Amino acid sequence: MTVTVRDNEITRCNVRLVPTLISLGEVSVVGEEVVRPTETGLGLQRISTEDIKLMPVTIESDLFRVLRSQPGVGSTDDVTSKYYVRGGGGDQNLVLLNGATVYGPFHALGIYSVIDPEMISMAEFYVGGFSPEYGGRLSSILNVVTRDGNKNNYHGTAQASLLSGKLSFEGPIPGGSVLVTGRKSYSGRLLKNYLNRPEAPFDFYDMSFKVNYSNPDIDENGKFVLHGFVSRDQLLNEDPLKEDYDIRNTIVGMNWHRVWSSPLYSRMNLSYSGFAAQVYPNLSKAIPRMNRVSDFTWDWDFTYTYDSRDELMFGVQNKFVATKLELDNLCGAHTSLAEHGWGLDCYVDYRFRRWDKFRLDLGVRPKLLALSTLRPFLFEPRVSLAYQPYPFVAFKAAVGVYSQEMFTLSDENELISIFEPWIITPDYLQSMSAGHLTAGMTVEIGDRLSIEIDGYYKMMANLVDANPKKFTAEAHDYVNVDGESYGLEFLFKCHLAGVMVQASYALSWAYKEREGKMYFPRYDSRHSANVLLGIELGEMWSANASWSLRSGMPFTPIAGYYDRVEIDPGAPTDVLSDIVPVTYWGEKNTARLPFYHRLDIGVSKKFQVSSADVTLGVSIVNVYDRKNVFYLDRDTGQPVYMLRFLPSATLKVEL
Repeated sequence: MTVTVRDNEITRCNVRLVPTLISLGEVSVVGEEVVRPTETGLGLQRISTEDIKLMPVTIESDLFRVLRSQPGVGSTDDVTSKYYVRGGGGDQNLVLLNGATVYGPFHALGIYSVIDPEMISMAEFYVGGFSPEYGGRLSSILNVVTRDGNKNNYHGTAQASLLSGKLSFEGPIPGGSVLVTGRKSYSGRLLKNYLNRPEAPFDFYDMSFKVNYSNPDIDENGKFVLHGFVSRDQLLNEDPLKEDYDIRNTIVGMNWHRVWSSPLYSRMNLSYSGFAAQVYPNLSKAIPRMNRVSDFTWDWDFTYTYDSRDELMFGVQNKFVATKLELDNLCGAHTSLAEHGWGLDCYVDYRFRRWDKFRLDLGVRPKLLALSTLRPFLFEPRVSLAYQPYPFVAFKAAVGVYSQEMFTLSDENELISIFEPWIITPDYLQSMSAGHLTAGMTVEIGDRLSIEIDGYYKMMANLVDANPKKFTAEAHDYVNVDGESYGLEFLFKCHLAGVMVQASYALSWAYKEREGKMYFPRYDSRHSANVLLGIELGEMWSANASWSLRSGMPFTPIAGYYDRVEIDPGAPTDVLSDIVPVTYWGEKNTARLPFYHRLDIGVSKKFQVSSADVTLGVSIVNVYDRKNVFYLDRDTGQPVYMLRFLPSATLKVEL
C-alpha cells in the first residue's frame, strides 16, 4: 500500500488489524509513563484501569478509592468514598464524565462512586494548579473518559461481587462502535459493617452507553460521540418511623472531535446533566427535603500547533444552571429556594514547547457572565513552568486563581450525610475563590522508577459555612469564612519485572477562619501515608496489598451537660414539660481521634473455561482487624469503630 502525504493537507489512512492468538509462557504488561518530565502538569495524576486493579477490592473495586491513595487526597472514614483535596471541602472537587458534570458521584450512602471502573478508558486527576480550560471548582478536577467499544468483534463481560452484579457489551456498528454497561445491587447485608447498623436497606443501579461514529462522506476528518449515563440510589426503610431517600443522576451528551486542514484540532461538547434528591420523612422526625439541578453545557475547545512546536489552546464554555431546593422546618413552615444563572467563560492558554529543557504555559480564564450575583474574579490568570537541567530531573512550579459559584448545603459534623443539595451561591454571600501556589520536582531513574516531591500553599476566601449565630428566622443560614492550607507531598513509584510498588506521604495543615478565630475543619489530617503493592505471581495468578496510615481527625469534644426546661405552647402557662438534658460542647474541633491505619490484601486467578476468560478474586479488608475509631457516642462517650475484618469475593466472566 502506498500513501502520499502532501503539504498543508490531511492524509487519512485506515489500517485494520487482524487479531491472532499466540500462546506464551508468561506476559507481564505494565503501564508506561507517557508524560515527559518537562510537561508542566504539576499535580496531575493519570489513573488507568491497571491502577484500579492494583487496589485490593473493598467488596467492590472503585475509582474513588484509588484517588484516596494519592498524596494530598484525604478522607474522614471508611464509610464514604468522599474525598478532600489539599485542605478543600468535598464540594470543591469537580467530576466530569465525557465532559458533563456529575453532581451526585456517590453510590450506596456514599460508599462507592457511580462510575463503574469497567467503563473507564482514561481518568485525569488534577489536585491543584490546573490549566485555564478547567474552572468552576477550587480544589481538584477528575476528568473521566469512557471506553470506546470494540470496533472489530463483539465482546461481553459479566461480573459479580458480594454487593452487586455487572454486565457490559461492546462491538462494531457501521461507521463506529458501541459500548453499554450496567450495574445493579442485590444485597446490603455487608454494609452493616460499614454503617454499624443491623441492616442497610438500600438499592442502587447505574447504566451507561457510548456510541462512536465517523463517516468521511459526512465529515472527512471528524468523529462523533453520543454518550449517556443514568444512576439511582434508594434507601427504603420498612420501618415507617425512619425516613426514605431517593437520589438520581441523568446525563446525555454529544462530542464532536475534528482535525481541520491546518494543524488545528477542535472538540465540541454539548451535554445535559440532571441531579435529583429527595427525602421522604414518613412518620419519622426527619425534615422533608427536595433538591433538583439542571445543567445545560456547551463547550468548544481548540488546539493549534505551530511549526515551533508551541501550542495555542483557546475555547468558549457556556453553562446554564437551574437549582431548586424545597424543605420544611420542624414547625411545618415551607421554604422554596429557586435559582438559575448563565455562566459564560472563555480561556486562552499559550504553551511554549520550542525548547527541550524549558516549558512555559501562560493562560487566563476571563469570566464574562457569572452564575451568582456577587460574582468572583473577572480574570483568573494561570501560569505554570517546568525546567529540566538534567535528563532525569525536572523542576516545576504553578500559580493560579480559581473560583466556584455552586456549593452543597452540608454539615461537616454529620458523620454520614446522604442528602447534600447543590445550590447556586445566594445573593447574600460572596462566591468562593482560591489562589494556588505549587512547586516541586520529579526524578526519573530509567523507565521504571520515579520520585515526585510537591509543596503547595492554598489561600481560600469566601468559603461557605453554617451560621453558628442563627437565632432568628431572619438570620441567614450560612456565612462566608476564609481558609488556608499548605503542605508537602512525596510520591514514589517503581515498576520491576512483575512487581509494582507505589508509596506516598503527605504532611499538611488546613484551617478555616471566622470572625478572626482559626479552627481546623473536620477533614484536616496532619500525616497521611499509603503503600500499594502489586505482584504477578505467574500462571495467571496475581496478588495486591494496600496499607494506609493517617492522623486522627479533629472533633468537637463534650465539655459538659445542662438541663433545659421545654415549654409546651399549647399547655397552660403554669405547666412545664419535662426537663431535657442538653450537651454543652467545647471549642470547635479542638480534640482528635486516635491514629488510623489499615491493611487490605487480595489475590486473583485468571483461567480459561471453553471460550470464556474467567477471573476469580478473593480479598480481605482490615487484615489485622484494627479498631479504627469512627466517632465517640454523644450519650455514652464510647467509641464506635469503622470497618472491621471483612473478607469478600468477586467473579468476572469475559466472552
